[in-house]
This record gives sequence, structure tokens and C-alpha cells, in this order.
Amino acid sequence: MNIYKKTIKDLQDRVKSLEDRLTPCNGAVWSPVGGDWWINGEGDVVEALQSPLAKDFGAERPTEQQAERAAIEMRKFNRLLALRDELCGDDVVDWNSSNTPKYFLVYNAFENVWDLSAIYKSFVTPCFKTEEQARLACNMLNMGEVEL
Repeated sequence: MNIYKKTIKDLQDRVKSLEDRLTPCNGAVWSPVGGDWWINGEGDVVEALQSPLAKDFGAERPTEQQAERAAIEMRKFNRLLALRDELCGDDVVDWNSSNTPKYFLVYNAFENVWDLSAIYKSFVTPCFKTEEQARLACNMLNMGEVEL
């Protein structure tokens, strides 16, 4: 095989590999495993029969330890989302605009302080439309007015 054929073959293999990574599950959609341990609407961990709706929502875990850890993280996320909604009201982030920054909060564990950062793409965390809204949330967290 000459060098050109080998290069073409290598490139074709690379393309195939990349295509496989883009569709690794052949169209199947991932679903949480679920389990007998739930995080209920009050944030309590309870043992109960599995429910397809609770499983799909992500509120079930296979073990009590996983559910306890998840409950802590869910509380933080939910309270941060509630804070954002209270501060922003109906003022929503425009995800269609790639030129407008969206603001989210970050916790600096070394300095024990909350700060904000900006992103221009979609992000899986509560985002604020304006820097002022995000700064107010940081100040409330840093002053101890809000606990997550």
C-alpha cells in the first residue's frame, strides 16, 4: 500500500471513529438507573417502590448513600435556582443570543467566597441575565443572607 492509500485509509478510519463517538448509542436515549431510594419533594431520602416518573425525573438512586449525596446537591441547585428566580423575576436569559453574556455563580473554596463568571453559550446551572443580578446573588451568599 503506498503512502497516499495509507493516509486515505487512516483518515477514513478516523472519520468512522469520530462518527461512532457522535452516535455511540445508535439513537437510544440514556435514562437514569433509578432505584429504591428517593429524594422526595421536601429533600428527604426515603425508601420506596420504584416509579418510572421519579426515575425519569432523576429523583431515584440505587443506594441510600447515593440518595443522601444527591439530596445535598439538589438542595443547593434548587435554592440557587429559587434565588435567581426571586432576583430576576420574569427577566429571562436569551439563549439565542451568542453575543450577550450570561452570568453564573462560582464558589472559590480557597478564599471561601462566591463570585460570578460569564458565558456566552448554554450552561447547566442557574444563569442570570445581568451582571448586577448575579453580583447581588453573590453578595447575599457571601454575607450569609442565603445558605445553599
